[in-house]
Amino acid sequence: MARSPKRFVPWYSHLRVLLALVSISLLVNSCEDILEEEAFTTFIGDSFFEDVGSAELAMVGVYNTLSSNDLYASNYVIAFHTGTDIDRYYRQGVGNPSDLLANYEIQEFNKDIGRAWATLYQGIARANLAIDGISKLRDQAAEEDSQRVQQYDNFLGDVYFLRAFFYFQLVKNWGDVPLRLGTDVSLDELAIERSPKEEVYQQIELDMLQAIELLPPASNVSNKGRINKGAAQGILARIYLHWAGNPIQDKTKYIKAVEQAWAVVSSGEHALNPVVERPAIGAPFDHPFPEVFANYSYGIFDLKESMWEVHFSFVGNNAQNGSSIGTWFGVKQHTNSSYKRGTPRRYPLPTFYESFEVGDSLRRDWSISQFEINARDQFVSTNNELGYGVGKFRRYLIPSPSTTNNVDKMNWPVIRYADVLLMLAEGIVEVLDHGGSLPSGVTIDTAFESINQVRRRARVKNPLSPNEEIDLMGLDLAQLRTQIRKERAWELCFENVRRPDLIRWGTLVSTVRETGAQMQERGHDLQRIYRPSLFIRSIHSQLPIPFAEEISQNPAILNTDPSNNGYR
Repeated sequence: MARSPKRFVPWYSHLRVLLALVSISLLVNSCEDILEEEAFTTFIGDSFFEDVGSAELAMVGVYNTLSSNDLYASNYVIAFHTGTDIDRYYRQGVGNPSDLLANYEIQEFNKDIGRAWATLYQGIARANLAIDGISKLRDQAAEEDSQRVQQYDNFLGDVYFLRAFFYFQLVKNWGDVPLRLGTDVSLDELAIERSPKEEVYQQIELDMLQAIELLPPASNVSNKGRINKGAAQGILARIYLHWAGNPIQDKTKYIKAVEQAWAVVSSGEHALNPVVERPAIGAPFDHPFPEVFANYSYGIFDLKESMWEVHFSFVGNNAQNGSSIGTWFGVKQHTNSSYKRGTPRRYPLPTFYESFEVGDSLRRDWSISQFEINARDQFVSTNNELGYGVGKFRRYLIPSPSTTNNVDKMNWPVIRYADVLLMLAEGIVEVLDHGGSLPSGVTIDTAFESINQVRRRARVKNPLSPNEEIDLMGLDLAQLRTQIRKERAWELCFENVRRPDLIRWGTLVSTVRETGAQMQERGHDLQRIYRPSLFIRSIHSQLPIPFAEEISQNPAILNTDPSNNGYR
């Protein structure tokens, strides 16, 4: 049985007196340092921040929000990003909040939507407290100890990044949202309206740039579970592409996306992992599998390519600090197998399986598993095209699987270097197509080389060595744009960038409906197999502000939009 959802706590209860924080210890696991969350403590804000140790606890407490069951441990990863042209959400029976959300049968009373909203604002409240508290400690130490100042700055880099990251999830899902940046909030100020999305993006940009200034490069990060400069720059490039796309369409942000992605590429800190090997388990389906994905099962950080991950450190029978990745989102595994349960909620579409280019079967087969594990630990074919699993997340490769069915310790990849390369290529195309000038050292050839590196690795070739049989050449801007969008689907499938991509490109509704028509042509009943195409509407590019978690406590939030993003 899945973990029980956390009881909702109003966002403002965290602003003045309470912040749940976790202690941090550096453990060694496969020669990698990780963040280990152990015990929670509560404190009254002003009395807590006393030294470097308390500042570090505050920083880790903000990180802990990410691993909530309502965010990256389960719901946000699984239900919020499906219903596109690459996969579908399916379980026996329909009608729970995840089913309705994934299939665009959405209302403002959906509990999954409400819990994600509340948890994101909980993270923001924690970040606000941490920024205020750590900043005071830094100011006090400014003339006394340069080493302590550097430590405080290092923590502030993480916290500014995380606040921006939480707000980015809010603005890309809900559009206009309240900007809550302080820690001393009066009762009168609880009635707060939504801030225009442009203002939210401006605050995100401000926090991100401040974080990037303070963060170390990946090669010098003190703990591999924390954010690094290159990963933050990659996330900022992603933010700029969303800002430039629908619904705001501020085209001036394309050049900024290029600048941030190029800073990552030219830093030399990150690269594609070229290792693709057969795993030592899974015959006769132990096909070549990229090390970058195997590492999620092995618990190994690879900051060169997997630039930032949400970390889980599940140990023992307690579901705390565990994730459902690999259980509800991965390869089918029989509950009675020694590998424990693998009961996916998201399934790759056969139309997507067939979309891969000739010669790209290796990437197709490591992304989409055509096998499952039976009760006798045998790897057998999945003969039904609707039953293919998500091959990137393989619970059976975890060296010591958890003893529980629903929870394990697989990390979630938030951003990979492959994404940065494809964002760089996309940004270059859009800058040139809108008559802009590129930064020094960047040309259209940079775009071709970026996408070609990804294509070469997908075919197990050296990413840095030109290959006439694989490389794209001579395409005009429109053709290259089309190819980049396809490449993003093939390379980044099931990593939860597809739905946001379709929204910013303005193609979500048309793509889902077209996919429904294709599925129907194959003889599939849409009501049972692909419900998104029956319910998708233009309003579904945004979610409704949740009633229980926000509107009921803050009716003023509907002042600027009584329709609640069109859901009323």
